[in-house]
Amino acid sequence: MPYTLDHRVLPKYLEVHIKGNIVPGKELKEAMERWSEVAQLCKVKERNLILVFMDLEGRHSTSSKFNLVDTASTYGWQPDYKLSIVVKNEEQYQHLSFTETVMNNLGYEMKLFLSKREAKKWLFD
Repeated sequence: MPYTLDHRVLPKYLEVHIKGNIVPGKELKEAMERWSEVAQLCKVKERNLILVFMDLEGRHSTSSKFNLVDTASTYGWQPDYKLSIVVKNEEQYQHLSFTETVMNNLGYEMKLFLSKREAKKWLFD
């Protein structure tokens, strides 16, 4: 597994840190593993607000990003989860903007940010 996923359970939300590399040919499988783990944490810890700090090197194909979101419910993702993602830089922000659009179009709540302060503000609105 070329990534790490650490978390903290806070009084109102779940904080998750994901760092690593996207492996070509395994990007969809590994992304499903990551988000399945986050969904399971939400269920077990009874949290639906999620603040994620994501630093992944590499790229997902457009079809991989769409398939990840399209199958989200099969790995435990719930429509009442509110996902706020802080990315490391503008390049990662641009790369994930398609995912954000698809998530929201399919009835999920997700927003990308470059700063923790803005991400937390949106999460609690």
